[in-house]
Amino acid sequence: MRTLKNLAAVLTVTAAAISVAAPAQATPAGATQAQNSHAQTAPSIVAYHGLTSAQQTERFNTLSAQGYQPITVSISTDSSGRSRYAAVWSSSGGAMGADLPWAMYQDMSSAGYQRRFDQYTAQGYLPAVVSATGSGADARFAAIFVKRSGVRYIAKHNITPKELDSTNATARKDGLWLTSVDVYGTADAPRYVAVWSSKPGGFGWHVSYALTQEKHNIEFKDATALGAWRPTVITVWPNARYTTVWRDDDKPGSWYSYVGMTAAGYQSRFNELKAKGFYPFQISVENGIYAAIWTK
Repeated sequence: MRTLKNLAAVLTVTAAAISVAAPAQATPAGATQAQNSHAQTAPSIVAYHGLTSAQQTERFNTLSAQGYQPITVSISTDSSGRSRYAAVWSSSGGAMGADLPWAMYQDMSSAGYQRRFDQYTAQGYLPAVVSATGSGADARFAAIFVKRSGVRYIAKHNITPKELDSTNATARKDGLWLTSVDVYGTADAPRYVAVWSSKPGGFGWHVSYALTQEKHNIEFKDATALGAWRPTVITVWPNARYTTVWRDDDKPGSWYSYVGMTAAGYQSRFNELKAKGFYPFQISVENGIYAAIWTK
């Protein structure tokens, strides 16, 4: 995995099923709520958190060489102002919808992310997952691009909450939905990086903005009480608030969702759910606070 300094080559990987047990480095443990259904056979998963940029690059090189591909990534800033990474990799491309050509980059500036975006979208790739941390000229991005045909999308970064809301309305009218979103900047001046993609089927979706953990938990209970609503993306704000994308599914499948976790809490939750065959397909970290969603 490479960045502006460590440029990752585009890896056209068709993930072969490798029997590698998920290392205990994944990170779950938390303090929120959860919901589940039934079980299926999970792919081989590798998950980790708290890695430095150099460690993330090393892990990228090792896992991609073994045929794994990333399904989610989160870049955050530690107390010393250094970038830290959490990510989840799968031996099966099914976790991203199919075995598709992909590329992953880290430690990009805002301009660097724009350059990578221009480069890969010109080749038929789209940003599947984008994460950001920091503010102003110090903001740093990480992204996973996949090559997928027939998908309409909108991608924006450095937008305000008001601009996110406005684009949500436009996307909804155009048959798109919010598939990736992260918050960076400061508590007083938050900024979003987001991707809206074409929506298969007629499911509904909505977004809750900047909720405290208490209000997020209330919305969680209200939404899941209806039976079909589930969170598909949760992003942690710099001030420990949450923006969440909710999807209304007739068959939501098996899943768990937790917010308000410490690193140790995330690890504990990961270990617990791994034993049940679940893996995190989305993770967000900021200021040491974790949120994640698990599936089978």
